[in-house]
Amino acid sequence: MNEIEIFIRFSFLGLSTLLTIISFISLIKTKEMKLALASIGFLLFTILGIIVSIGVFSPAVEHFNTTVVLVGTIFISLIFFYFSILKR
Repeated sequence: MNEIEIFIRFSFLGLSTLLTIISFISLIKTKEMKLALASIGFLLFTILGIIVSIGVFSPAVEHFNTTVVLVGTIFISLIFFYFSILKR
């Protein structure tokens, strides 16, 4: 694994964590259901970033990072984003 791949993995984790924190702070202030669904979507991206970043240190977790797990997590988070836009 080269340095660029490690940098991208940890950057993804950092940015998704930042978005999650900002969205949860906004959720606490506004208490809107739309924002709650978007916050869950960002939280799933943070969980995905944690799984991918742990793969840098543990080869066993790297085998867990299959296409089904990664694409499934992204798909579920996109469903939450879609419902946050769709819900009135």
